[in-house]
Amino acid sequence: MIDKHKIIKILNAIVLCIVPICFGLYSLILGQDTNFDLRNYHLYNPYAFLNNRLSFDLAPSGLQTYLNPFLDVVYFFAISHLRPRTVGFLIGFIQGLNFILVYSISNHVLNECKWKNVYSLILAMGGLLSVGFLSEVGTILNDSMVAVILLMSLWMIISSVDKLEDDQRSFIPLLMCSGILAGIGCALKLTTSIYALAMCLAFFALPVRWDRKIKMSFLFGLSVLLGLLVAGGYWMFEVWSLFGNPLFPMFNNIFHGPLAEIVPMRDLRFLPNTFFEKVFYPALFTVNPGRVSELKYEQVSWLFAYVAVLALLTDRFVKIFKKDSDQCSRNSAQGFLLAFFCISYVLWLNIFGIYRYLILAEILIPLLLFIAVNYFFRTSLACWGTIFFIIALTVFNLRGVPDWGHSAWAEKIYRVESNTLTMDPKPAAVYFVGGPLAWLVPALDINAPVIGLASGMPVSEDYWRRTKELVAGRDGKSFLILESDTPDVLNQAKNGLANLGLGIKDNSCDRMVAYLGTAKFEYRYCEVSKVVYAGDIAGLKIKNWGPRSMVVGNIPNKQPDGVMGIWILASGVPGLGKVEVLFDGQPAITTVSKKGMSAAIAPERLTRPGKKEVAIRQFLTGKTFPVGVFELQAAK
Repeated sequence: MIDKHKIIKILNAIVLCIVPICFGLYSLILGQDTNFDLRNYHLYNPYAFLNNRLSFDLAPSGLQTYLNPFLDVVYFFAISHLRPRTVGFLIGFIQGLNFILVYSISNHVLNECKWKNVYSLILAMGGLLSVGFLSEVGTILNDSMVAVILLMSLWMIISSVDKLEDDQRSFIPLLMCSGILAGIGCALKLTTSIYALAMCLAFFALPVRWDRKIKMSFLFGLSVLLGLLVAGGYWMFEVWSLFGNPLFPMFNNIFHGPLAEIVPMRDLRFLPNTFFEKVFYPALFTVNPGRVSELKYEQVSWLFAYVAVLALLTDRFVKIFKKDSDQCSRNSAQGFLLAFFCISYVLWLNIFGIYRYLILAEILIPLLLFIAVNYFFRTSLACWGTIFFIIALTVFNLRGVPDWGHSAWAEKIYRVESNTLTMDPKPAAVYFVGGPLAWLVPALDINAPVIGLASGMPVSEDYWRRTKELVAGRDGKSFLILESDTPDVLNQAKNGLANLGLGIKDNSCDRMVAYLGTAKFEYRYCEVSKVVYAGDIAGLKIKNWGPRSMVVGNIPNKQPDGVMGIWILASGVPGLGKVEVLFDGQPAITTVSKKGMSAAIAPERLTRPGKKEVAIRQFLTGKTFPVGVFELQAAK
């Protein structure tokens, strides 16, 4: 007699093995990954780590230079020893392992359903065919790679949480292993910390005594910290010892690393601006995908997920209010999953707003939709109706999958055409302006310090001093590599070089051609040399300047952004090189023209009465020239 259950299990096992292979093959069809982040830091960071360049270079990838490189080291090792096609297949295959984990989570959460194996296969496939996940298949963006670790952590909790009341002793080791995995995921990609925190807080949704909730949450959080230290402790210590901030340059307003300004660094572009936008953000970014990403993630799943989750939460709160504890606690795993999903989304909404960081939650949407329908209707017809609706929704969404960049496969992942720079055996230094350019460092295998002049992070004067120290005493030519020769990029280059007393050598610029896979990228490179300025700041003549006084709280010459503008008319400014205005001994943002200069003084520097010296400093010589005294009077 044929055992139907055994046949179903065998078929499930076959599907679970085939799907990751299919994603590996899909990665091969897409081609070589050429995304922005790969060119910016996913190739440079592991190369720098393996060649001990952390203190040798300075921010060639901007602030991403100092992210944990360990996951990228595995990728770099792979491309150094395997064919690019093989590496591409492996990336897709690993990303496809998310299917097994979503299936396992779904299979446990739907434990009471008769057709749970079939449902789980369809729901897991619907999750991985979401537009966010598909857009990253075959790429090294790492959101979907680290999702494997975090989903494993989530599965370990969900698979045992229903047995918590019966066997708490066996649950604690699983909980701690889960926390360690979540901590490792956080260390490898910091943006996934929202999911570790969401799991930590989701324990409070379990139907157990409060002392147990607190104990489990505490032990999980402790385990997350342990995992974070295991996978990221060494790197954070290295960065801290070199730059005075374990997360440099992020959170520099807390750690005060000397090379960056003491300001918080966050990407606020995609965050909702008002409370109204926060409440209806799923609708807003469904209608306008540009609200949450540079690419267009076109899908409507979030609208249905939003309605489903609101319905579930409303029902739960009503039952809690009615003290219907039996109904509220009939499925601990579903309650934990719902809490995890909601908390993850709220954290993402208030911290990032960048769609890529929501992919782990996105692939759980089909399961959440099915749970909602099954919770309210509990009929076979409703369940199968939901399954067919999810299939239709998935097919509809497939039209909106964006592409982060691919090319046809080549035998070597990167190469640079021969030029003056590649033939120089040991240049003194190489400077970058624009981006992403850092992938050229391993491609060129540059034996010289590589410094970012327009790194995208607010740098301090110590940054420029460190740059001078890195190149001091090195013989040979120095080169500048530019993203392009547009006026904006050239101005950034000139301003950055002026901080170092350097300039672009006349008639020295040429074209640099590099390939990532078969994708062709063209850049400009120039030779740079020291600039000898004819002008001496001692010959500067101040004709007039102002304003010269104010009463606290009454800012004169107030600019649209709220700062006070100090203007200085002077002769002898051309030829001095880069100069800046000092207000009370501290530099101010300075704009220079042929007839003089202006400086922006922030309102917080105009609160303490007293006499404030105004001076001009010349970068090349370090000399200062007195302008006058600004009198800040107390309010009456």
